[in-house]
Amino acid sequence: MSSKLEVIFDDKSTVGLQAGPFRVSAQATAVDDAKEFVATEDPLSKLESDATKATLHNVSAVAWYRARSLAYGATSFTAIEKLLDAVEHTPSEETHLNFNRCGYTNLHIQITLDVLLNKIRPECLTALNLCRNCLLNSSLARFLGNVLQELQSITYLSVSFNTLDDECIGVLSDALSNSGVRWFEAHHCRITDTGGSLFFIAMAYSDCIERIQLNWNHLGMASGVAIGKFLLAQRSLVQLHLAGNHLYPETQSIVPLLQGLVGNEVLDDLDLSWNGLRGEAFGRALLKAVPQSKLKRLNLEHNLFATEEMAFVIRMLKKSETLLELHLGGNTFDEESSLELARVAGRHSSLVLLSFGRFHFVSARTNKLCTFFSRKTPTKQFIYQGVLLANPPRPVDVQKMLLERCRFLAMKPKQAKQKRDIGHLMLQFRGLENAILTRDEFLLAVKLFRAKLDRALIDALMDAFAVSKGSVDAGAMAHKYLTLHPTEPPTVAKATTGKSNKKK
Repeated sequence: MSSKLEVIFDDKSTVGLQAGPFRVSAQATAVDDAKEFVATEDPLSKLESDATKATLHNVSAVAWYRARSLAYGATSFTAIEKLLDAVEHTPSEETHLNFNRCGYTNLHIQITLDVLLNKIRPECLTALNLCRNCLLNSSLARFLGNVLQELQSITYLSVSFNTLDDECIGVLSDALSNSGVRWFEAHHCRITDTGGSLFFIAMAYSDCIERIQLNWNHLGMASGVAIGKFLLAQRSLVQLHLAGNHLYPETQSIVPLLQGLVGNEVLDDLDLSWNGLRGEAFGRALLKAVPQSKLKRLNLEHNLFATEEMAFVIRMLKKSETLLELHLGGNTFDEESSLELARVAGRHSSLVLLSFGRFHFVSARTNKLCTFFSRKTPTKQFIYQGVLLANPPRPVDVQKMLLERCRFLAMKPKQAKQKRDIGHLMLQFRGLENAILTRDEFLLAVKLFRAKLDRALIDALMDAFAVSKGSVDAGAMAHKYLTLHPTEPPTVAKATTGKSNKKK
């Protein structure tokens, strides 16, 4: 079936009307005689266009940036223009590009990196901060990788608070292993266990990386094994922070990781906090790995340590000869573990800081021991919130509490005319020859006194001063009350004599 419609006029002439994606000819309508529509061009291909590069070769970096933004249909930012202009006019000065919290999209960042790579090519670009922008995609990851490999002067890269899927982290790790980056940060990037294993497998071949910080991601079993192999092969890394991951499986994750520390003489800072570490297998691996490494700072805060794990930590601290700082806050300490830790830390030859946690309270004995070692060696520091004082709860005087309640209810009735001073009743009890009353006699005395007291309160008061099963010591009750609230006997108003004055 043809896509053209045949229209027959009186003069037997024919005109072809295109019903497809093409415009009709000028013979049939007033529409302009345009050619066929051209398929849309991929905007990404414009960055690699040689003709476009040749056209913009002699213009400034700002003009290049504006032309690229116009080609993409993206907004050009004055802040980026000022930054590019400063980099272009001072290419030999050390430059830090900080796009933290700017909210730029992948397209804006890619255009900026294109100008840096193809137009300016600064010699001293040392830091690139892309924190808290929009999500990184595979295209930007590849372009960023090209920038890292071309500009070997970049030593610091931060992509924290962006989402890095497995493809992005795989591309970045391959580029990082061949770049000059020494410090890499990727906090809160949702890196999966597979992505973490890909990253550390690729970074094993890097001879420049010194600091890796992958806090608060999703590294698990596969990443733990890959990190162990990475530490065995890596000879330039000095700092590794892995806080807030999922390295708690003992034999599948944390034990292989710690086995990679054995014989590692370069790594001196390891952060394994907030990983839920626990168990005997972990304790034995820690006891074996740390003394055979050159670690100077070990952070094990906010894990699930108890008495069993603390015993391994104490033995590890005794054997380690290089450890300078040990952080154990957020774990469970009993008094004996705290005392032994403080004693070992105080006698340790190299340790200068032991942290029980900024919000942890130690016992008085532990505080005394820490104070002694701090005065003996002023360079040693013990971190904790305060001291648990010997402050036992005060005993509850039930008799006093019940008497105070009776006094309050008798003095504050709903009606003013029912107000009674319970001390007057106690004066009557004190004047009795036999102060031991039965429960019925006590109830009758309270009833005659006409005090508005609850029956449950009266029963509790009789139980508090009970002598035997059915007797109440009213004398002891009166003595206790009058000791607390001395009361004068009630005054009896004298009756007036004679007739009242009448109006005459």
